[in-house]
Amino acid sequence: MIQPNPLRVLCADDNVLVLDMLTKTLRSAGHHVEIATDGRAAVTRVVQDPSYFHLIVTDTRMPRLDGFGVVQEARSAGFQGKIIIFANSLTSEDRQRYRELRVDRVIDKPGKAGELVGAVSELKASLGEPERVAP
Repeated sequence: MIQPNPLRVLCADDNVLVLDMLTKTLRSAGHHVEIATDGRAAVTRVVQDPSYFHLIVTDTRMPRLDGFGVVQEARSAGFQGKIIIFANSLTSEDRQRYRELRVDRVIDKPGKAGELVGAVSELKASLGEPERVAP
């Protein structure tokens, strides 16, 4: 079922199996998804148009730029959307650092069934109605 006004989501993870799962899950919920296989590629895409994406879903440990750097650099570039950290083995210090960076949600991999879609739906509601994505 396609939702009206789907979100534009950027997913960043160095594990292609995780990216495939994220893409399938979010597209099946009706969202438009783009992927980046490392943090630097994600930020490069955000910098091209900081207002394009409504949501970034990122891992923490990635080559070239970690999730903390993705959050900091995306915000510095003017990204004002929502951010979900989808990562495993986060320490209490990592979680505190993400709180300080004002990420919207931290979900531990592999995540429970429906947890990601539920979080995205909640964050979408807090965004109001995003503009339509061109077909």
